[in-house]
Amino acid sequence: MANIREIAEKAGVGIATVSRYLNDTGYVSDQVKAKIQKEIEESNYKPNALARAIFTKNSKTIGLIVPNICNPFFNQIASVIEENANNMGYTIFLCNTDDNAEKERNYLEVLQSNRVAGIIVARSKCEEVYSHIEIPVISFESYISDKIITVSSDNYNGGKIAFEHLYECGCRNILHVRGPKSFEATEERYRGFSDGAREKNLEIDFIELESDFQVKMIDSNIEGFNKISKYDGIFVFNDIAAATVMKFLKQKEIKIPEEVQIVGFDNSFICELLHPSLTTISQPIQQIGTAIIELLFKLINGEDVPIKDHFMKTELINRETTLPRR
Repeated sequence: MANIREIAEKAGVGIATVSRYLNDTGYVSDQVKAKIQKEIEESNYKPNALARAIFTKNSKTIGLIVPNICNPFFNQIASVIEENANNMGYTIFLCNTDDNAEKERNYLEVLQSNRVAGIIVARSKCEEVYSHIEIPVISFESYISDKIITVSSDNYNGGKIAFEHLYECGCRNILHVRGPKSFEATEERYRGFSDGAREKNLEIDFIELESDFQVKMIDSNIEGFNKISKYDGIFVFNDIAAATVMKFLKQKEIKIPEEVQIVGFDNSFICELLHPSLTTISQPIQQIGTAIIELLFKLINGEDVPIKDHFMKTELINRETTLPRR
């Protein structure tokens, strides 16, 4: 493959002129531009992205750190962010941490060494590291520091909506399958659900799962799930976990929604693939992804952006796992 020196020689110009053309950092006449572009196309030259980043201090790459790409919600949010970034001429460097702090630290080192223009991180496990990072950062779902913008759904209100819906559908023996206590978003859902029950003077039970998504996530608390037949309503902290709970109920031959009604959270694409289709609380994925990338580009471009939390509205999506309201 040709290098920049060979392109300059064939075009009859200096290396500095080719560099100015490639990086758009100075004047190059239209006639010379045409010569350089002709040689680039004929030799199939590909500029060194890292070298360009060092020269221009902008790699046109954004680091996207997610906790679990197997979770359909993070899969979808990554797709929205990637599409918006591509529309602005940027590419995505995807990092999957599995909620492992050491993996996140290692990825941060790689992203910095590759001079990414900005970083988007979901559910960080090593918040203290970000105080030493000079690159623009947007946090999704969890608070990192008072110097970093957080974008999140209104998880508290979403949890409250979930309780109110089950209550209005006639459920009185209610279980909440909550996520790990270390997850800020799912703890807010738990808090909203609990407050909704408290306002109705209703006692509800809880089972905590130890992970965001594993095929055998129920096995870690099988004793609690073996008593599941006594409940007529269940709120699960996300859709993928709700799908797992539904599978367990079907194995026990418990009818949904006739015997137990279920509400998930996220409104990921799997909701309509399940049978019956899953009633859930919607996070506005398109709105969230667009807001994240727009805020990050403002920071990358040096705009003065107020550091604050951005909460997106959550709402009920009523499907087949709940009965008509009574």
